[in-house]
Amino acid sequence: MNPDVNPDVPGEEVGSGNGNVDPGTPGEEVNPGENVNPGVPGEEVVPGGEVVPGEPGEEVNPGIPGEEPNPTSSNSDPTPASSDSEPVIESSSEVALGPTEKSYAFGYALKNAPRPSKGCGKNSTLVKTKSVENGDRFEMNINGENREYFITLPSNYDNKKPYKLLFAMHCMGSNAEDFVHHFADQDHPSPYYGQQKLDTEGNYIFVAPRGDTDGMPWSMYSDKDHKFFDKLLTTMEDNYCIDTTRVFVTGFSFGSMYSYSLAEEFQERVRAVVTYAVADYNIYEPHNSGTEKQLPIAWMNVHGKNDGTCPYNTALTSALPRVLKKNGKASDGDSKFTDASSEKPQEVGGSGHLCYDFKNVDERFPVKWCSWNGSHQWTAFDNGSWQNTWVPEEVHKFFEQF
Repeated sequence: MNPDVNPDVPGEEVGSGNGNVDPGTPGEEVNPGENVNPGVPGEEVVPGGEVVPGEPGEEVNPGIPGEEPNPTSSNSDPTPASSDSEPVIESSSEVALGPTEKSYAFGYALKNAPRPSKGCGKNSTLVKTKSVENGDRFEMNINGENREYFITLPSNYDNKKPYKLLFAMHCMGSNAEDFVHHFADQDHPSPYYGQQKLDTEGNYIFVAPRGDTDGMPWSMYSDKDHKFFDKLLTTMEDNYCIDTTRVFVTGFSFGSMYSYSLAEEFQERVRAVVTYAVADYNIYEPHNSGTEKQLPIAWMNVHGKNDGTCPYNTALTSALPRVLKKNGKASDGDSKFTDASSEKPQEVGGSGHLCYDFKNVDERFPVKWCSWNGSHQWTAFDNGSWQNTWVPEEVHKFFEQF
């Protein structure tokens, strides 16, 4: 996963990891460079933030988006509905699945009861096309194109128990199979961005879709990958027992661009997105096509301040405020969300890292910004090397708050 494009300046050569691709000329290889040393031992303390080299900080604000009414299409109507097997959640009424659980016009209460998908109680009808030691490959056709994806089920999978669902999006130089079949390195310390190892109770189903249909990891000009995700999510919900209120997406570099792009359109079906080295351009983005939904979504980003491939300052001044603008505390205590983009994160000033939880966002839709003194690498660390990364545990806590 080391190589990637510089989404900031097409045609500019950038050295990172094992080499990068000139985004102005897809497929052109440039000289590899070494990653910047992300930090030296030492602890930095900044009021309101958290800096503990080698140790993840504490989560503050939990949050929840809802799910899309029609699982096969997008809809900007902020009133969530669910699949046929799920109870309809009415605004300003108590949820049938939990007498103390408050319902909302959009989204779900904190620690809400699971909402089972159509696949609960059923056996999957999907036919695998390949097996490796940590998962199975499947394929589907989207508008005449064959698309592949890998699924990893927990060893104790029970089709009557609703599972959390995590999608891992690959970057340039990698592919879906790398999440299930790869030797350990700085981009693959353990499967699915380190999240499978932390799922010690077997509460997650993991999916790795593959892009690579038009010479780039994910489409730069077409919504084809959004249509792929839409159908893939529906396929998972129809064939496995999924908690439709706990669907998560994560990705690095080009995978983070794709994840962020999905966060602009699938707020009704995806609860939280975590990106590593995000960029909100150089890829198909709903905010450029008029399909962006003005709805909040829980979001976390990890970014090296010396990243020359997906520049830190551009993410800070573009991708971050775009999310905050939709995630502010609801003025009515329900779903009239406000603009929180005036709040700025505290950032790491020296060695180590700093994760900042935004204070002015709605508690059901938290935003977390983690800066570290490194470059274009998702396995951020404070001391030593990538084996000491604090990122997987920090991300796991972010997902688990829901």
